[in-house]
Amino acid sequence: MHEYGVTESIIRIVEDKAKEAGVTKVTSIHIVVGALTGFVPDCIRFYYDTMSKNTIAEGATLEFEELPLRLRCRSCADVFEPITREWKCPACGAPEIDIEGGRELYIKEMEVS
Repeated sequence: MHEYGVTESIIRIVEDKAKEAGVTKVTSIHIVVGALTGFVPDCIRFYYDTMSKNTIAEGATLEFEELPLRLRCRSCADVFEPITREWKCPACGAPEIDIEGGRELYIKEMEVS
């Protein structure tokens, strides 16, 4: 259900940016979604089809770039993608890590006509 609010925000941002640029039609929207967000691209597409009707973005295709979870070891600074749910550094074995990537959610670019 969180996808409903996200989709609403995507449409609002697209409309605002398109109007700022004097664009009359958005044909494609490229969205980056990190693995930790929990957002499901197919759910966003489902809501988008309905919510974008009668907007400048109606009919635009949604392209998703899904980014994996990336962690950084606090001890040796190794950046890695965990294979299991056990988050410890594969290089030095330290359990102290920071999340380096996977929380992203943004519009990367739009194509217009």
